[in-house]
Amino acid sequence: MSQQITSLMGCQEIQVTYTDKPVTPWGGLVLFSGLARRVGLEGALREALPFHPTSPNATDPVEAALAFMAGVLVGARRLAQIERLRWDGAVRQILGVKRFVSDTTMARFFRRFTVGSVSTVFESLMKWQLTPIPVGEEILDLDSSAVERYGKQEGAVLGYTPKKHRRPSHHPLIATLGHRPWVVHAWLRSGNTSSARGAESFLEETLALLPDGKRIPFLRADSGFGVEPFVKRVEDHGFVYAISARFTRRLKNLVSTVRWRELEPGIEVSETIFQAQGWSRLRRVVLVRQRTKADDFVRGRELFDDPAYAYQAILTNRSDEPEAVWRFYRGHADIENRIRELKWDYGIDGFCQKKFYATEAAFRLVCVTHNLMTLLQNTLGFEVHRTLGTLRANLFACGAVVGRSGRRLVLRMSLSGPWRDRFRSYLGTLFPTSKINRGAVGTG
Repeated sequence: MSQQITSLMGCQEIQVTYTDKPVTPWGGLVLFSGLARRVGLEGALREALPFHPTSPNATDPVEAALAFMAGVLVGARRLAQIERLRWDGAVRQILGVKRFVSDTTMARFFRRFTVGSVSTVFESLMKWQLTPIPVGEEILDLDSSAVERYGKQEGAVLGYTPKKHRRPSHHPLIATLGHRPWVVHAWLRSGNTSSARGAESFLEETLALLPDGKRIPFLRADSGFGVEPFVKRVEDHGFVYAISARFTRRLKNLVSTVRWRELEPGIEVSETIFQAQGWSRLRRVVLVRQRTKADDFVRGRELFDDPAYAYQAILTNRSDEPEAVWRFYRGHADIENRIRELKWDYGIDGFCQKKFYATEAAFRLVCVTHNLMTLLQNTLGFEVHRTLGTLRANLFACGAVVGRSGRRLVLRMSLSGPWRDRFRSYLGTLFPTSKINRGAVGTG
């Protein structure tokens, strides 16, 4: 049975037919498969997941996790959207799974998570991922973000949502590395929690994930974390830190009396010793003010009804010049890029289910997938970090068909010119050269 269509331009008649051959638009997932084999992802998942089905017809939990990761990589934001891959025979062959799970089976997989299993599973996976990462000169960045929800889900309650007011939300807490796009730890929390709620326990869990003998010397966080219990815990661990300070009334009054030093046109710095209400002692606060510009974004807030300047206050135990502290803290803004990428490209604001710990398990598995993409880029020698959207367009979206050459399974990629040469180079990096049949990858 065939159908007739006409091209958009040129009015060329095209006949449309259908095939049952295993053709996929996601042939580039072979790179994800190669990385997963290289780092031992299957073994790590099998060791971490506590679910051990006994029925021969039961779905392998590892296959459910791999199917979810593949769905994230191709752009799914809901479990139902991953269902499309269930009918993609080529992707099933690339992943090596016996059968691709349905969305209902995947939902059941996530519903099996409890508060205990979420902690143990992702503690194991994050520890495994961090093992080869050098952290001796790294910076630990902490931040939180509102994730709006629609419907009635556990933990989705009214809280601070900067864009959609009066919308139920979750309020995740995320720790990343400052020198590489890497999620060290993540919690999903109810929407009505403050930034610092549970932050001390979160910090302890984060440090426990580091391999034995390794420590991160530096820490940055926004103003939501500038409370005494958290700051004292940071100091007890010996961090060199910079945390944005809230402009309380006492700090505002103090700012009005300091002497400013011009750093460059439009930017002035100062510093003071300050003890906020609830703090156990005096601490150093670095002050920065920037002249606002009509056509430029300047981070900070207006004080004293003076729109000419935007002010910042940075709580720190560093002893160097105020401008060095400010430049060190400015790098903290990159965590917002990580959160945006996790939302826009990886869909952490999706995959929401009725059960809270099911949603958290999906959220944290997305973070594991994000780290794998960083590892992929490092392995392939990318000098600049590329978002998943770019990887999806340039690597994963590639037409391919599965066939046979004798008894050998062959994946024929629809690539030509420099794209084929580049892809061959990537495969040569991920797989031993001796195992690559160069005549099998390409248009043939």
